Order: sequence, then C-alpha cells, then structure tokens
Amino acid sequence: MMRIWLMTLIACGVLNASSISAPLLEVQGDRATITAENLRDGMSGFIVRQFDAAHSTIIANARVEKSNPADHRAILKISPYTGLHQDALPSGNWQPRASDTAVLAYDYERALVIAPNDDTYDAITKSISGVEWVHPDNYATFLSYEGHQTPLVEDFQSYCTANSIGLLYVQSADQLFTLDCKSFTLLQTTQFAKVAEKERTPFYTRIPTIRGAWWGKGSSSLKSYEPYYLEIIALSNSKNKELYELYKAKFSSDNALLRNFDFKE
Repeated sequence: MMRIWLMTLIACGVLNASSISAPLLEVQGDRATITAENLRDGMSGFIVRQFDAAHSTIIANARVEKSNPADHRAILKISPYTGLHQDALPSGNWQPRASDTAVLAYDYERALVIAPNDDTYDAITKSISGVEWVHPDNYATFLSYEGHQTPLVEDFQSYCTANSIGLLYVQSADQLFTLDCKSFTLLQTTQFAKVAEKERTPFYTRIPTIRGAWWGKGSSSLKSYEPYYLEIIALSNSKNKELYELYKAKFSSDNALLRNFDFKE
C-alpha cells in the first residue's frame, strides 16, 4: 500500500500537472528560449501565434532541449508542426518569433501503459490519478493496421501524436518508466515491480492477435518483453546518465544494454 501511495504522489506532481505556457523570449534559427517552472528536458509541445483576440493557430512543434532549474530558463528545439496533416488544405509558412507562445506538456493528462500482464496494468492505472487512460487494445489495433507485431519507437510517436496522448508508461525490470510519448524522452523512473509473473508479448492487450506484415522492421513477433523495452528506452535516451547508472546497478557491467549509451566511464 505504501508503494502505491508513493507512486501516486510522485507521478501526479509535475508530470500530470496542467500544461505549461510561456512566451518566446528570443528565436535563433530552430532554437528558442523561454522561462517557466516545472520544465524537464524532452517535454514536447507546440508554438502558438495569436493573430488577434479571437484568432490563433499552432505554427510549429517544440521540445525542451535543455532546461535550467536554477533560473527556470529553457532552450526549445523547434520543428515543423505534425499534429494535423492534411494535404488537401493549404498550410501557413509562419516562422516562430519572440512573443509567440510555447505550450508544453499539453497532452500529459492522457496516457498509454505498456505492461507485461493485466494485473500489472490494473495496478499502474489504479495507482495514478488524474489521468485519462487510453487502453492498449486501441494501440494493438493500430499496430495491426501498420503490420507491426513488435512496436517501434516511431509507432508510439505517430500513434500518440494522432491521438493526443502525452505520456507513455512502460513497466519493465521492476521499474515504471515515464516517457514523453512524442519525443520518447525519459522523464521519470519509479520503482514498480510487476504484480504477476505471467508475461504477454508485445504487451498486455485483449486483442488476441496483432497482424504482422510480410517483411520489414517490426513485422516479426516480439520474443521477449523486458529486454526489448529496456533497449529502445536506452537507445532513445543514450545520453541520460541516471538511466545508465540504473541499468548498471541492475545488470552486470558488461551487459549488452550498456552499449546503447553514448558515453564512456
């Protein structure tokens, strides 16, 4: 009971708070700076331009590239907006500028859970309040359409973008990894052991079969749950020193997972 209570306290602090809005202070190329509290590296969002009191539009994607907790200043990486794609409609050619507004962590109240079994899935979703859970059955259906029996990082990103999902929770190696689902950046880790030994691949879902394509990346079935998710989290966060130390503490120093990091001792 204490573990669950602590889990709720930690997860519902910064990550499940309201979205964070701040004006751009300056823009240089594809970088912009803002000042705001509770920012974390990897948080995703977008840039909004206000034309008048009644009209505004999203003009770009944004991701926190580097934040400084001391002065609450952060550098944002700006890229073309991909949330709404429609070739039949014209798109604006606006470039972000100072006084435009960055909106970050906008979809963090909606989340997807990847768990090895239904008991662990239930424990996670009941431990975290204030979240609208998107059931993994929906994600499994998406993977069948894509022909990916093994979910790719790009699958998570495109699915979460299309369905306005901000957070991805992955339970593996007695940890609950919290990632920004659109950038796949690790935001937080919390100790959380799986509830039962049974294991479903590629994750717990009530969909009996995820169809695979004839060939291509992701088309083969996933053989082992835990190593795969630990690897893709490491590959997408290869400069995260805390994650490296966590893996090093849990596994031997010559474990293949440690080779996915971009720095040496």
